[in-house]
Amino acid sequence: MKNVDVPLWDKGDDTDSFTKGGVLGSSLKQSPLGKSPLVKKLYKQILGREPSSREMAYYKYTLAKKEDITKRLLESEEHKKILEKAQKYPELEETNSKLKSKVLKLESKIKDNEEEFKQLQSLLKEKNATIKELRRTKEVPPYLDGAVLEEDGVHYSVSKAPLKEVVKKEENFWDRLRYLIMGE
Repeated sequence: MKNVDVPLWDKGDDTDSFTKGGVLGSSLKQSPLGKSPLVKKLYKQILGREPSSREMAYYKYTLAKKEDITKRLLESEEHKKILEKAQKYPELEETNSKLKSKVLKLESKIKDNEEEFKQLQSLLKEKNATIKELRRTKEVPPYLDGAVLEEDGVHYSVSKAPLKEVVKKEENFWDRLRYLIMGE
């Protein structure tokens, strides 16, 4: 049977790893109030926390000395876990620093993209306004009504007449020979 020798009020409470009754036994000879500050101080120094009421009661009423309490706390699983976490701390600190740097870079990139988007929107509005103004002032483009087109000082005219088909005659031997000699 489980917890047969444990009082009813203490059954099922497994919040700490202390054995019921302890090795040192209980004693009311020493004043419990005198140990309270010592126990609190040791817990704070070794485990970084305040002792639970159950832990406090256990150490207040035992004959355990400061060295015994210290040794027991240093050998506890809780202290071993604290040491493991402390060993991982430098690596976690470095990873955290790298991740913070990456976040700053990404935030900067987002701001740059937002600014670029605003500028592109502005250019798009300006382009649309220019097109609208050109359409208003020039209802028909000049090249559609047969007018003259200018490009780099060369004038082109657009004709509405259909293009004549260019008939290419078949070359004979003499045409090829003349081309080879004269280059025509």
